[in-house]
Amino acid sequence: MLLKRYALLLFMLLFTSGLWAQTMTDHLVAPVGVYKTIRLDNDIRVMLLLSDTNYVGKVALVDSVVAEANGFTPPVLYTLSYTLFHMDRRDEASFWFYTAQLRARYDVNRCADKTATAALYNENFGPPINQYAMRNLDTLERIVQRVVAFVRANEEHYDERWINLSGMDVMMASLGNSDTKKSLSLPKAKWPAIKAKTVDDYYNDFEEYVMQAKKK
Repeated sequence: MLLKRYALLLFMLLFTSGLWAQTMTDHLVAPVGVYKTIRLDNDIRVMLLLSDTNYVGKVALVDSVVAEANGFTPPVLYTLSYTLFHMDRRDEASFWFYTAQLRARYDVNRCADKTATAALYNENFGPPINQYAMRNLDTLERIVQRVVAFVRANEEHYDERWINLSGMDVMMASLGNSDTKKSLSLPKAKWPAIKAKTVDDYYNDFEEYVMQAKKK
């Protein structure tokens, strides 16, 4: 629970306060230039509600997020998976966790800042879902096949630049050591090929893992 809350609070810090904490020097710097245009207020609102154990509209909210999943950033889908898991809807939780993981990997791969990462979300949201999913590899295979089909068939309608706020460039720009007007993502013309390779690599890695797991 503590780790999960830390991941959520980190995401909230970046987008709601507009401050980046440079922990090594205890300095707080504000995002500048193009980074200031990354506004994910609705994503944060949904994450907060999904994480609120007292929110009476949670079931309806879960259904609405599922219905509009293409419009939410991966951190929202990670939070959705956590919520579903604790509603004992664990196969659904697995589907949305691995969907978030795959889409986050795509966002990392099309990001111009090569220090950007979604590792924190996988580390904090992943363990209980991975432990559950690994108990039945046949079910997991079917879920990941659905994930891959879903990601291939659906376009992403969220701001892919959310991932830039996890990298070093945003901090360097705020400190005046980087171009604040540069493109934060690779050229859009390259995105289809990046997405195809990301999905293929993800599924191939998964199949290799399952093959090795079944030999044990």
